[in-house]
Amino acid sequence: MMNLTSKSRKSRLNYFKATLCAVFFLAALLMYGQLSVLASDKVSWTADMVAAYRAIAALDSDENVRNPDYLASRFVRPEFKTKFPAFDPGFEGARKVVQESPAYFYVNARTHHIDTILKQEAANGVNQVIILGAGYDSRAYRFRDAFPRLRFFEVDLPAMSLQKKLRVKEIFGYLPENVVHIPLDFNTQSLKAALIEAGYTPTKKSLFIWEGVTYFISPEGVDSTLKFIAKHASPGSSVVFDYMLLPVIEGDYRYYGSRRIATAVARRGEPYIFGIREGGAEHFVRSKGLTPNSDLGPKDLTQAYLIRRDGSVDGRMAEFLRIMQARVQEMN
Repeated sequence: MMNLTSKSRKSRLNYFKATLCAVFFLAALLMYGQLSVLASDKVSWTADMVAAYRAIAALDSDENVRNPDYLASRFVRPEFKTKFPAFDPGFEGARKVVQESPAYFYVNARTHHIDTILKQEAANGVNQVIILGAGYDSRAYRFRDAFPRLRFFEVDLPAMSLQKKLRVKEIFGYLPENVVHIPLDFNTQSLKAALIEAGYTPTKKSLFIWEGVTYFISPEGVDSTLKFIAKHASPGSSVVFDYMLLPVIEGDYRYYGSRRIATAVARRGEPYIFGIREGGAEHFVRSKGLTPNSDLGPKDLTQAYLIRRDGSVDGRMAEFLRIMQARVQEMN
């Protein structure tokens, strides 16, 4: 009886630790955009967390669900790995920590989906890729050989932009010429001016990647960014961004993972402030001068990217987030 009780307690303790860690990481993940805005002089550890999720998924033996970001583990800073050692060992140990985390599966599917869009757009004539809130995004380096003509513009806050350059130089020994790093304080500097000065050409077909940001900036900030793309990108260009369903902002937690995560984020003083009503994304982007191209939710993303070789679902992702691609209208 004593052994059974001891095992039971140990099991409950391990479950509690795993759940706590998963909640913490998801909360931090979804706070990335707002933290970036508020802490312009600091390096965001949430960028490490997002990369850590990708790094774990990249170790999966099942190529159907394996995350394509093979560079993720190299971008995670050593001090992060030291503080959160559960994310440093082999796949099996790390997977136990994130198994019940809706964020882990969402991030994995999101990486797959945005990679798919980038490859499609590159094949269809895109010349420039602008990554807004780049963090440790590795697409400029992973796709350099496949699409050597692509030029990447990585926009982020000054401290994060500097840290990214340091990590890139440490990984490769130099700064690749296909990437332009743009340190930008969004509160005081113009995105348009910064891009033009960095060599962005409005007449060239572009892809804007806006990942993990919209839910923590004001509606005015989302509007101005989308309208900027509609006005200052060439016809046929597009933007891919993920967004939160508005009911969660309003306190409606019917979606899987929403109550637990929204509560955790609010307690940290960074509540969600922007969302789009379910079914309203098409009208929303049209009102900004863009044409909807795709709008994928949990079921779509799961079916496309989270089905293992044996036909089983890899895991259940957060169900209050969706990913939209919208295109700059072609001229008649």
